[in-house]
Amino acid sequence: MRTTIASASACFIVALFGAGAARAANPPFVGTWSLDPNYCSTGQDDQNAPLVIAKDRYDQHESHCTFKSVEGKDSDWKITSDCTVEGSAMPYDFTLTVSGDTLTFTDSGGGRDFLRCK
Repeated sequence: MRTTIASASACFIVALFGAGAARAANPPFVGTWSLDPNYCSTGQDDQNAPLVIAKDRYDQHESHCTFKSVEGKDSDWKITSDCTVEGSAMPYDFTLTVSGDTLTFTDSGGGRDFLRCK
């Protein structure tokens, strides 16, 4: 019985550390971001929906992008992507810069600062 409990505890600890390592591997831009924190819980069917970024894609309302390349480290990331915006496919290049809880999203139209949703 003690062996079974010890084995289960060891597996649980290994699983916890493994999950932590996987999270640590995510770049700092991964998360949910909004121009206005009041919209952090807004659903994606609303035009004020937050920007939800994974390590290989982002979604915001009717914009859905899959990253083709992600170059950078620390706080600056240059991203080349293929997007579908309101049903139309298009290439899209942009830069993400993270400073604390602020994400600056820069494209050909300039930069916009998003705040991390908590």
